Amino acid sequence: MRISKLMLTIPAIMMGATLQVKAAPITNNVLFSAKGFTSVFGQPAPVTPVTGSFTITFDPTLTYTDQTAGITLKTLNITLGSALSFSFSPTGTSANELFVGGVQNGAGVISFLPQSDDFYLQITNFTSTPAFNQLGYTQTSITTENYFFTPTPPDGLSTVTVTRVFAVPEPASMAVLGFTLLGFGAFRRRYRG
Repeated sequence: MRISKLMLTIPAIMMGATLQVKAAPITNNVLFSAKGFTSVFGQPAPVTPVTGSFTITFDPTLTYTDQTAGITLKTLNITLGSALSFSFSPTGTSANELFVGGVQNGAGVISFLPQSDDFYLQITNFTSTPAFNQLGYTQTSITTENYFFTPTPPDGLSTVTVTRVFAVPEPASMAVLGFTLLGFGAFRRRYRG
């Protein structure tokens, strides 16, 4: 009788713990490099490669559009004339794609008529196997109207490296795990004896 009650109690405790768990935000350090640029106007790219890095924290089950909170620019070797932003959606035509760029025209868009100090970076399969897709940029220091973009893979000229930063479990989660293990240990002792 005691064994069957314990067997019902442990799953109930675990289900209660599971119901309280939300999708946790993920933190990633991203390093990118892009070269092999093409110009709409036939001009040589003034900056190549374009390199940079940023840290981003977000919940991959939610949709974000031109979000500035949760993303921090660390390095960038071209001028950016606005805050950095990102867009992401877990569903739809751009599912699991991360767009990063200046917020002035939106994370995935830049203006080149008139041009601005802006860029966009597109990364596919971001939460599973991140892969570089494309980077485009404009710079107001250039005397003629220019927009430079990388051909999409498999050109082999551009890279993106994403390093996942694993969070330390919250104390409440550790307590639930501890009680579950203690209960299982007690169950095994009673069942054997």
